[in-house]
Amino acid sequence: MKTLYLLRHAKSSWADSSLADLERPLNKRGQRDALFMSKRLADQKIKIDAIWTSPAQRTVETALRFAWAMQVPRQEIRLRKHLYPGTTGDLLLEIRSCPDKIKNLLVIGHNPAITDLVNLLSNHESATEIESLPTCGIVAFEFSCSLWQKIKRREGRILFFDYPKKGKAPV
Repeated sequence: MKTLYLLRHAKSSWADSSLADLERPLNKRGQRDALFMSKRLADQKIKIDAIWTSPAQRTVETALRFAWAMQVPRQEIRLRKHLYPGTTGDLLLEIRSCPDKIKNLLVIGHNPAITDLVNLLSNHESATEIESLPTCGIVAFEFSCSLWQKIKRREGRILFFDYPKKGKAPV
């Protein structure tokens, strides 16, 4: 069994228009939501073996908050250049390249690719199509295969779909 968590980065800041897109940090709400959601997962005793993230500043900041709350060692955070901006195909290729010793993988990326991948992987028996994964929204999938390269379209069973407003994040 493989468990895949797909997370859209938390809300980013547009305060400094001189920053390149890769350099945009989280805004205050994004910082708060990333901490809130990571603690929600940690409270549910969800185990993450590795975190793969786009190299964008906002995804790295999101990854660091999740790693801290979920006790994922910092060396298990990997910057994956093909996740930025990333197409659905890029994301799927990255996931299929994951070492099989990793059972529970958290991938942090960007819309629209992350939402498209959620819908591509879902068997839709457990949920309807997601129009747009909210910032800091996460979808967990379970796959009945033992090799990441065997992950296939429409074979992911959704374990849960969560996002800050669903859990009533503090304002």
